[in-house]
Amino acid sequence: SSRVHPHPHATVFLRLLLIETDLSADLYACNPRELLNKLGSLDDQYLAAKKNPLPLLVSPFDYPNCEQIGNSHLLLKNLYSSRLLGLSEIQARSNLVLTGPRGCGKTTVFRALSLEYLTSTDNDDPSNLAYIGAYYRCDDLYFVFPRYKIPDRDEALDVPMHFLVVTLIALALEKIAIWAKRHFSDELERKEGTLVAELWELFGWQPPEDPTAKNLSALLNKLNRERKRAANKQGFVKIPEHPIKGYFGPGKLFEACRLIRERLSFLHERQFYFFIDDYSHPKITKDLQTNLNRLLMHRSPDVFFKISTESPISFAREDVDGKQYVESREYNLVNLGLIYISSDPEQTLEFLKDLFARRFREVSQYPVKSLEELLGSMKRNENETARAFREKRVRENYAGVETVAAMCSGDIHYIIRLVGRMVEDFGGKDALAKTTERPRISLYEQHESIRAAAGSFMESVRTLPQYGQRLADVVSSFGNVARSYLLYETSSNQTGNPPHQASRIEPYEPLDIGSEAQDILDELLRYSILIEDPRGKSRRGKIVPRFYLRRYLVPHFQLTFSRRDSLQLENTEIRTLLCNPKEFEETKRLKRDNDAARRRVPNPSQQELFPDESSDP
Repeated sequence: SSRVHPHPHATVFLRLLLIETDLSADLYACNPRELLNKLGSLDDQYLAAKKNPLPLLVSPFDYPNCEQIGNSHLLLKNLYSSRLLGLSEIQARSNLVLTGPRGCGKTTVFRALSLEYLTSTDNDDPSNLAYIGAYYRCDDLYFVFPRYKIPDRDEALDVPMHFLVVTLIALALEKIAIWAKRHFSDELERKEGTLVAELWELFGWQPPEDPTAKNLSALLNKLNRERKRAANKQGFVKIPEHPIKGYFGPGKLFEACRLIRERLSFLHERQFYFFIDDYSHPKITKDLQTNLNRLLMHRSPDVFFKISTESPISFAREDVDGKQYVESREYNLVNLGLIYISSDPEQTLEFLKDLFARRFREVSQYPVKSLEELLGSMKRNENETARAFREKRVRENYAGVETVAAMCSGDIHYIIRLVGRMVEDFGGKDALAKTTERPRISLYEQHESIRAAAGSFMESVRTLPQYGQRLADVVSSFGNVARSYLLYETSSNQTGNPPHQASRIEPYEPLDIGSEAQDILDELLRYSILIEDPRGKSRRGKIVPRFYLRRYLVPHFQLTFSRRDSLQLENTEIRTLLCNPKEFEETKRLKRDNDAARRRVPNPSQQELFPDESSDP
């Protein structure tokens, strides 16, 4: 056995292959020499595989969603870019509600910040670890409590709370143990028994009568059994005669985390971050959210909750006790869509360059190494683009890496698919390999592919459930009116008289549009067809939201990506747009220059109201 070198894979090999008790049934069990040869070759095989790993991707455009990656931490590591915008806000020491268009990277960044991912990819050096991140996806919460309603019995409120509390404690303990065994094994070995004993006492549970009671594994088994107990109990909460006892409220998690931090010295300066992914209604009902918000919105020095939700309207901002949670006090709201729209375009471009460079690198012998090599660079001048539209000059208005970056409203999934569509329209990998042109895909072909992709996205809006056709009509009316302003109106807040370039709605006053219109607006926000910016200021000095058209749709309506101008609307006009979009378009659409001349000119000028945006190109 001296030929066999200790290797972590040897244990896995033995466990998987030495399973037969009948020596005639297994090659290795009946041939010890073959077994020794196999074990002795593991090191060489491992080193060879590490030196020449199999390609992770067949195409650079595989796995546009993190959910498709599954539990492959290596794949996530190679595809994840730390240049993701909004990262510093996500890691801040505060409760967070993270939202943004589908495919904007909420799941990706939450998983990449978790301790499980860091330990799996050898990025868990304690000197670089400021917090303990535990990732939890709400799928099993949905499966156990589907269509949840607030129960009539007060004691039943803590059944789903108990389920979530024991789940998160078990998750944190399991990941801490794996990490500590790598870096603080001596302390963990010394203190494990005492910590576990104190946790048994804190939870009010009787430890098992055997020597394993002080092992962390025994406590984890109990926590997982408590998950099942809560899941089973949920089926009986409507039966008054059925007792409901021994279920944790929200405070138990904070007590446990405080105890764990106090007992383990390597956690004294590290808080717990719980990354709660896909916490969106209707999947996680409003009733279930108002119940669990007693925990997830609580402010604590030891624990911070990072919640991702589909949109700002997919999150209940109150709890079952009637407490209203206020943004910037109990939590910070970060909309990745808005961050990408309002950030320096160069930041978005650098992120996308890094993202695609990683993907091109993971495909064996892919003929393109960078996004710029594929698409080239065409510096955008939005005023010049608008004048070209007005003068009907033929040009490639939507091409180059700068345009792709400008189209990004955080919807990274769509950007990956967009570039993949350009390659497909061009003829695929083989066609790229044959051409010597730079960029590989001509500007004209890019322009056509981008317009077609934007049109396809518009058609997909029509297929959305319940409101799809209405949402498409609203967006079409807004886009057509904004296009008419570009053709016939002059911007009032910049010298040089450039065309008016609006891709957002700006109310004159705080919204008061009625329930029907509000329902439509909520659906536009739910699907990030419009992206809300709450930082606006109306002509009348009130704080009002602005609503940006999703940038992916800009080419469909032949608008520009300028953020300088708005379509300023009264509440009655917004209500008409949402409830009767055809009437809105007929009333507001400019058809000739003298229509614009008769239109009421804002006073005071937008330049006075929005000086920070007057210099946009």
